[in-house]
Amino acid sequence: MTEYKNPAVTVDIVVFTYENSELKALLIQRKYSPFKDHWAIPGGFVDYDEDIETAAYRELEEETSVNDLNLQQVQAFGSMDRDPRGRTISIVYFTAQNISKLKIKAQSDAKNAQLYSINNLPELAFDHKEILKVALEKLKQSIEVSPIAINLLPSKFTLKEFKKLYEIILDKKLEKSAFIEEVKKSGFLSEAGENFYTLNALTKPYSRFK
Repeated sequence: MTEYKNPAVTVDIVVFTYENSELKALLIQRKYSPFKDHWAIPGGFVDYDEDIETAAYRELEEETSVNDLNLQQVQAFGSMDRDPRGRTISIVYFTAQNISKLKIKAQSDAKNAQLYSINNLPELAFDHKEILKVALEKLKQSIEVSPIAINLLPSKFTLKEFKKLYEIILDKKLEKSAFIEEVKKSGFLSEAGENFYTLNALTKPYSRFK
């Protein structure tokens, strides 16, 4: 096996949130080279004796102070030239979370940590522009088969707010009556009084919105 060189393994974590009618992503400003002072997705190297998912939670908390999120794996990124330090393969995770639960504070090798609109991103380090693009597509796919988007809203919300969020994520207008009919038919929302709704604890998968 000595003829094989082992690439380094890293994790990157895309955290989506929703603020002022904009979908945003959590980014950190790098403190050290390479790409010193550039903005990037939170992440870092996996320790030799560490589970990959454990590394993702650890790196996110070490760089941004954010924890207690439900991370989902997106895919691996392994272009030969993605990291100037050498051959690295990154396992990417993502999540969607209400902004009130994100207590953001730069830590470790992060100079700063803040939210950026996905429509107004700074120049990103490494291949993180591509990673964000793929993670956004994963989010779009996820909201059509699970209630993950509800994590972005307050605990109680109107159908109007819910529809607007879907339109922002999917980047398209949705026909109001068809959307409301589909949502009510899905059974994953419960009425919370005065035209407000909340997530049904017995949520089931629902059909794709057209």
